[in-house]
Amino acid sequence: MADHSQMPVRCHGCVYFFITHESHRPYGCTKFGFKAKKLPATIVIETTGTQCAYREPRPSAQNGRR
Repeated sequence: MADHSQMPVRCHGCVYFFITHESHRPYGCTKFGFKAKKLPATIVIETTGTQCAYREPRPSAQNGRR
């Protein structure tokens, strides 16, 4: 069984993660309010030394669809 406490937090699939379509700052996080060249989770780890605690799964795109 894998130890999920040591798995890195991933931005993809988080409700706060977005793509900016700006070539110099392609990724963003609405929770922290910034855009960056690196993924927001990487910036959070580099800045705070801990993983992002605010990751919230995005609702599945298939819920409610036929």
